[in-house]
Amino acid sequence: MSSFKSNSSQLTEAGHARAAAPTSLTDPLAEVRALKRWVAFGVYTAILGTEPFYFFVLHYNWPQLLSGLVVGNIIAFTAIEGAFNQIFRLRKRSAYPNLLLQELSLAPGMIAAAQRALPVINGLLKVPASFIAVRHDAGRMQLLAAFGLSEDDSALVLESEGSEIGRSLTASGSYAFTLSTGRKGAGSRDDERMTLVPITSMTRTLGVLVIFGKKREGDLGDHELLRAVGTALGLSIESLKDKEELAQTASLLSTTLDSTADGILVVGASGRIESFNAKFAEMWGIPRSILESGDDGEALSFVLDQLKAPDEFIAKVKELYAQPDAESRDNLHFKDGRVFERFSKPRRLAGQVVGRVWSFRDVTERVKAEETIRHLAYHDVLTGLPNRVAFEERLRIDLAQARRNHQKVAVMFLDLDRFKAVNDTVGHAGGDQLLQQVAGEFVEAIREGDTVARVGGDEFTFILPGIEHTEDAGVVAERILRSVRQPRMVAGQDFHVTTSIGISVFPKDGSDADALMRNADTAMYRAKERGRDNHQVFTPAMKASLMETLALENDLSHALEREELFLRYQPVVDLSSGRVVGAEALLRWQHPKRGLVQPDEFIPLAEETGLIVPIGEWVLRGACAQAKAWQEDGLGPQWVSVNVSARQVEQPGLVAAVARALAEHGLYPASLHLELTEGAVMRQMEPVVSTLSQLRAMGLRLCVDDFGTGYSSLGYLKRFPIDTIKIDRSFVRDVTTDQNDAAIVTTVVTMARSLNLRVVAEGVETEAQLGFLREIECDEFQGFLVSPAVTTEAFEALVRQRHGLAAETVSSRFG
Repeated sequence: MSSFKSNSSQLTEAGHARAAAPTSLTDPLAEVRALKRWVAFGVYTAILGTEPFYFFVLHYNWPQLLSGLVVGNIIAFTAIEGAFNQIFRLRKRSAYPNLLLQELSLAPGMIAAAQRALPVINGLLKVPASFIAVRHDAGRMQLLAAFGLSEDDSALVLESEGSEIGRSLTASGSYAFTLSTGRKGAGSRDDERMTLVPITSMTRTLGVLVIFGKKREGDLGDHELLRAVGTALGLSIESLKDKEELAQTASLLSTTLDSTADGILVVGASGRIESFNAKFAEMWGIPRSILESGDDGEALSFVLDQLKAPDEFIAKVKELYAQPDAESRDNLHFKDGRVFERFSKPRRLAGQVVGRVWSFRDVTERVKAEETIRHLAYHDVLTGLPNRVAFEERLRIDLAQARRNHQKVAVMFLDLDRFKAVNDTVGHAGGDQLLQQVAGEFVEAIREGDTVARVGGDEFTFILPGIEHTEDAGVVAERILRSVRQPRMVAGQDFHVTTSIGISVFPKDGSDADALMRNADTAMYRAKERGRDNHQVFTPAMKASLMETLALENDLSHALEREELFLRYQPVVDLSSGRVVGAEALLRWQHPKRGLVQPDEFIPLAEETGLIVPIGEWVLRGACAQAKAWQEDGLGPQWVSVNVSARQVEQPGLVAAVARALAEHGLYPASLHLELTEGAVMRQMEPVVSTLSQLRAMGLRLCVDDFGTGYSSLGYLKRFPIDTIKIDRSFVRDVTTDQNDAAIVTTVVTMARSLNLRVVAEGVETEAQLGFLREIECDEFQGFLVSPAVTTEAFEALVRQRHGLAAETVSSRFG
């Protein structure tokens, strides 16, 4: 005994108070018999080596009762030594689960926990070896850790005894039990037993603790102790498993967020930043020093300093936090020109809003493309002036104001004289240069509030609102005439250019835009008849010149019955394969006296008079018949396109006419493409959308023709069920020499691809143009480089040549 600690001076563990020792004893045995009255007792602790030892002593008067004391102590010690050691062992075992939990709490994961637990278990239970196995997802037992035998030996036990262990666990429930290993070899002997302790959490069995060693009564047989050990292991393993799964989920979420193209910011209900992904920091360029400081205010200041309108952003944030359930989407514009699309939605936990999630996407290029397309929709690319759509909208506004204020409005129609000669002399580039020069002069010649627009190749229109007299328009016209006729140099050559101007005035020459434009156009042609380089004001007498137009109209009305109309076909070629995939059906008129009448002479007349409706249905039937004939002959093309005017689309019978043409010739709807060719389609949006939607539902493909010339806009692409965009030849012509045209064509192709639209380039005449289109991945093209519009025989020969077909005769039912 190296030390003692007496508890006799206080209440003892047995609960007896110390009695006062007697002053004299004449009968020691009587004193022993009177122990309860005269003898005090207490519990003492002795340290033997490193083990605590509890024993019981009786308090006597040591000098007088030495012999009785010795006998009494020996008897007392012998009687209670076993009981106190048993109490100690029970207390020690009751501490096992707590010791295990303390050890397991230091482990970072399930495997580490098992590795830390087994040495403690082996030492406390005094067994040579043990291992822990857990149930695998597939139901098999999987070794987690072993102590006292190798993992290979443990694996052998699991392999040979695994089924028995599994059955035993299922049958025995939640208490420990013993099985004979029944095998020799690594990790076991015949006389060994293995005790299986289920590792449980709540009502689930997660695995098993397998203890090797001889079973000793009162040790391993103590089921309550082993059950507590199994429960402690189960609680720890379950907790660590949950932590690992949570860590894996968090890691997966973090990896996913870091790999997304959007910047993600998570903010708490108080507005404090909780987390963000790497893309957010990258997009906003937030310095590492700010990120590491965790200073939300500094981060917010850095963000706001980059925005064009930081106050608007702050106001929007405050608005959202005042409406926690609201979602919001808008664009943030940066001082350096970047644009981020911002989306914000509430973050909920158990149904309660606990903050917001903000996502940011860099849409700078998309916004630029949309702005370019929007500009194209209302502006002429070459001159920067308003185009036909913008002009007509402006004219309607000015006329409405003039009606309210009882004012006059002059409309001028201008056409450059002999502009074709300029193009023929210096090429289209020189012609474009001239157009740009005069466009600038026109802007200088008009008043503030007036409008000038380019509506065609060399055609310009003007709006002069609020004039006092018709002569005021004549003054402006003369100023323009003088400006244009000045000597000028174009493409290194001197030219004397003149122009002819026609004027009509609201309200005397027309009450709406169409009438005023038509009469101004009539007056312009009278100016040309008068020798050009002058202006003419419309008069009723000019209508006499319409007689010839009426005669042409009358001849056109009989052209169908006289079989003077016919179709020609221009091939459409796939850029990637070089194969002819389609054909555009183009209408021609062979007049018995005039000869071949140009389409731009009679098609507008047919449109104006309504003759385009029966003529258009005839074209549909002829194109469907030819397409079916080619398909039956195995020649191709895959489809035929037909131009459809605004007048046709606005008519309620177009859908029925198309259906009849398809049914009559048994043509699959996808083999027929319809091209919208007139800007007037924009004037009757709702009926047009309905008609085109019905046609699209039938399976037809719809195309916007001459995209970018003023007849097309983003409204088409958003509201109409369009499949294809055709880039006008005016843009394609100079893609290899004009950076603006190249940029426009590239933008249109990129925009169309993002909207899943196909792109056809018109007017391709050179290999250089074709190479450019191939480089930007345009889908298809047509133009003189392949072929103009030709007869069916010539078309078939071209297809055979490009497709490498034999030159055998291919029957042509329509030529």
